[in-house]
Amino acid sequence: MQIPAGIISTKLGMKLTYTIGLIIMGISDMLIGLSENVYEVIALYGLTGFGASFFFSSAGGTLAVMNEGRTLLIMGLYNAMFSVGGILGLNWGFFDSLIGFRFSSILLGVLTLLAGVVNYFMRYSNYKGNFHVLKNRNVILVASTTAGVWGTYYVVSEYFPSFSYYIFHKSSILVGSISSILLLSSFVGGSLSFIMNKLEERTRVFLSSLLGVIPVLLLYNYFILGLIILGIFNEMAISIIYAYVIREVRSENSSLALAETNSIQIGLGSLELLLPYLSLNDLWYLVCIISLLPLVVLIKVLK
Repeated sequence: MQIPAGIISTKLGMKLTYTIGLIIMGISDMLIGLSENVYEVIALYGLTGFGASFFFSSAGGTLAVMNEGRTLLIMGLYNAMFSVGGILGLNWGFFDSLIGFRFSSILLGVLTLLAGVVNYFMRYSNYKGNFHVLKNRNVILVASTTAGVWGTYYVVSEYFPSFSYYIFHKSSILVGSISSILLLSSFVGGSLSFIMNKLEERTRVFLSSLLGVIPVLLLYNYFILGLIILGIFNEMAISIIYAYVIREVRSENSSLALAETNSIQIGLGSLELLLPYLSLNDLWYLVCIISLLPLVVLIKVLK
């Protein structure tokens, strides 16, 4: 839904689009707390995801316009906040145990809905992008060739506990807890993305993409170090890629371009989830090879 939401933002404007997203998420979360069966919960979580698709690219595009000239810094901080959100989400279970699932869901919904309402009344421009950026060749190619960077992070977050359990015979609960290091290091990486501004743009896109994948090989022997380094450089790489896309189409058109980039990366990167079926033992080698090969094409695109 991100691309349709991005297209909608070119008609309604970025501010209004992600305000609608926040309101949808808030209402659906509150209804989850009032649901009577598992089917209602599943349907409402789907509605929450629908609302989230309206938020990501439009909010990111608005931040880019409001912080012209500081795109990399802002995209890094924006992505870092998603890591904070992930950490809060992992710990939201404490509220579930304290006040119950129903009340904690309603509380989350109320807070999200309030954020949407407050945002609607805040005074800043409702920027509308150009629909034609959807056809930008460089955006499509950069998103496609760096999908493995996104895919590397996703595969690690999904499979590392299982890999450690079946290959190294380590406690899945313990390793699952250790995996939260990935979120913490991602926060650091996003926050420090601005330091790559010293490099020429093409160099930092390519170099960060390399560094966002290769540390996955450390998961064989030094997994804590590997999770830290991978989290830092992978988040940095994604932020740099977003900044490149924004510069390519100009910040006022960035909502749809960011939606397109993220959708392509998710669509192609998610295919790496199939790699364990080839070999769980060699999973990180396979992830590294599959993710790095398209970067050969990226070099030509960046030229």
